[in-house]
Amino acid sequence: MRLSFAGALVLALSFGSAAHAAEVRWTSTKQPAEVLGMPAGEEEADDVLRLTCLKSGAVQIGLGGYTSLGKGKSEPLSVTLTSGAQSVTLNGKSVRSKNFEMTGAFELRADLAPGDTKPLIGVLTAGQPIHVSGALKEKWSVKGLKPVVERFSAACVSN
Repeated sequence: MRLSFAGALVLALSFGSAAHAAEVRWTSTKQPAEVLGMPAGEEEADDVLRLTCLKSGAVQIGLGGYTSLGKGKSEPLSVTLTSGAQSVTLNGKSVRSKNFEMTGAFELRADLAPGDTKPLIGVLTAGQPIHVSGALKEKWSVKGLKPVVERFSAACVSN
């Protein structure tokens, strides 16, 4: 009985996410201009969401560190983010997360052209918890997110 319970527990954990993200700590960097959302209380976790400003105001999205986001072999993925009445669907590909060596997790990676960022910014600044659906099911806290995204957006536009 103990052995089968332990085996079931290991199996269940292997299909879970590498980034348990009910409470998210939102931060930003200036160089490069980034928004980073990391699970609160975890030091070696992947970011649940990373936005990086690219040249000419394009934005690269890294949504992950989850073992459930594909196999990291560029297969297509789709995830929808919803906050209040705002919603955006992100279409990208599965790649190894930035912290893959530590977590063994994958992320959805996508690039948005400068004119395509408004729906995403709308979701991130709506002020209500973000519900993630599609290839991933999560709910993220948003405490402190709005000013972080506003600073990022202003810096990225002037880039």
